Amino acid sequence: MTNLPKSLDPKTLAVLDGLSLRSRQIVEGLLAGSHRSPFRGVSVEFAEHREYVPGDDLRHVDWKVYGRTDKLYLKQFVDEANMHCSVLVDSSASMNYGAEGTLNKYEYAQCIAIALSWLVLRNGDAAGAGHGNTKLQGWLPSSTHPDQLERLIELLQAVPSSLRSSGDFSFKNVLTETAERLSQRSVVYVISDFLMELPPVFQGIERLRVEGHDVTLIHILDRDELDFPFDGVLQLNGLEDNQKVRVEAEVIADRYKTLISQYCQEFEARSRNLGADYELFVTDVNLQTALLAYFQRIQSRRRS
Repeated sequence: MTNLPKSLDPKTLAVLDGLSLRSRQIVEGLLAGSHRSPFRGVSVEFAEHREYVPGDDLRHVDWKVYGRTDKLYLKQFVDEANMHCSVLVDSSASMNYGAEGTLNKYEYAQCIAIALSWLVLRNGDAAGAGHGNTKLQGWLPSSTHPDQLERLIELLQAVPSSLRSSGDFSFKNVLTETAERLSQRSVVYVISDFLMELPPVFQGIERLRVEGHDVTLIHILDRDELDFPFDGVLQLNGLEDNQKVRVEAEVIADRYKTLISQYCQEFEARSRNLGADYELFVTDVNLQTALLAYFQRIQSRRRS
């Protein structure tokens, strides 16, 4: 890990002006650490077994079945022309949080969205994206067009750096509108801090799953939100509303850290119960380190 490119460090990316420059660094960094696409084979669905006949490709033999029956059977698949992947990014006001001199949560989410999209497109599959807070405010259907990465960058860059939210914030609407716009079975990445009322979010996730989409929730938090490294008397300002609260950091720190840990664990457990995957990303972690660890985990799960 010591040889990972510094260009994918959040502080390095933060000094670059605009997503286009950051995206170039991301692509170059991932090329430098090139590896097999983690998306290979996602678009292939198992259909049924059939008996082996001489001349069949032995790579398709189901050896587990052979071990049980002592007969050779081949796996047959329904092979879709392309995998379709859509990356959905939360653009609510809480995503604007970040320590000075580094990427805020929305900027880090942009980087992940572009990295995932680039890998999908590099694999010859179709990538698209959307963003929103109370509704889906930007949408680009999945495509394999040669200019698709530039279009995705333009879409995500168009979100103002000072993110806004209204009082009736409901991310469920964004998920529901996404489900309505997907015309084929897709891999859907939802990137958010998920600092919101969760029951409506789970309803939106359930809708995507019922309609056959493969859903991964990428949970983005700032290190401050996990570790609460503050002391003294603080004024906490709500990012989604105008609430202000004065607290003594030492009094609430331990309780806060316990609650945020429980929140993440419960969110992950409920997400997996709905059939969605879950990954926690922290914005001070080198982007390639985080992505490679994630890819290794999903490949390990497929092998098992």
